[in-house]
Amino acid sequence: MWTFKMFFQDDGEFFEYDPFGMQGAAGTEKAFPYLEGLLSFLELDPEDWEPLIQQAASDLEQSFSTGDPAHTDRMMQALGELGARHIYFQLLYLRCFERKATGSLEPRMAEELRLLPAQLKVYQEQARIFLERILDIDRVGREVRKNMRGAYRPDGPREGDFFCFEPTPISLGVIRGGNCGEILYPNTIRDLIDFSLRECVKREIPVRRCRSCGRYFPIIGRITAEYCSRPSASGKLCRSTAPVRKWAESRRSDQVFQEYRREYKRRFAWIKAGKLTEEQFAAWHKAAKARKKDCDRELISLDEFKEWLKDS
Repeated sequence: MWTFKMFFQDDGEFFEYDPFGMQGAAGTEKAFPYLEGLLSFLELDPEDWEPLIQQAASDLEQSFSTGDPAHTDRMMQALGELGARHIYFQLLYLRCFERKATGSLEPRMAEELRLLPAQLKVYQEQARIFLERILDIDRVGREVRKNMRGAYRPDGPREGDFFCFEPTPISLGVIRGGNCGEILYPNTIRDLIDFSLRECVKREIPVRRCRSCGRYFPIIGRITAEYCSRPSASGKLCRSTAPVRKWAESRRSDQVFQEYRREYKRRFAWIKAGKLTEEQFAAWHKAAKARKKDCDRELISLDEFKEWLKDS
């Protein structure tokens, strides 16, 4: 019997599973920042994962039509690649691994795989809408449960484009550090999405778009946080790098304005001294604003802007 479970604790989320799908005990643990599994899944481009699911479906169909076990091996290779790309797909891999290992693969599973991408894209869109209309603190405020009551009736969402919560296999058990907590034993990827969204509502944790990278991040702790600490390809956190970059950009902007303002005052004084006509000043002013704009956009360097001011 394979096992796969997920739980939240403090500011993290954890996945434990048996990588071989047969031992009945969790042998691998993956730890992520709180809500990272869901947020990163919603950011996945279907073009990066849908072809692998369709390939797995085709391989499974061919294994039944030809009787060649090599096709099921290729199916597992495709699903294994999916599992390496995102933790949610590891569940799909383990589910199929167990069926293959126990000889219980069925032709209907190929059709289920064929339909899965369309279902996942619907869940992605519904979950994105949930983030925007229930959890996004800058759009709908910080009162998550109040937002939830306004969008859902006791029997489900008021609008069809919202995520529809369903009963999920949740148990109470011992988690990290000997503590007790709710543990999800998912059957589908949908269960993982469901569990993550309801956890935000239960703990009243809103989300916000990072001012640096533009991605959503959960607000745990300081409600005024503007930058995320989510993993990135560079390995650097926006929370660490963005304030420094913002300071550098602000300082550079101040220097650009100071150079522009100094030359502006000097030329304006020339009008009173009779060294420059108002028409000449207006022409220079128009050109100087255009050059300043180029410098603000970093199309030209500060030194180049200063040189232009000097020679103009």
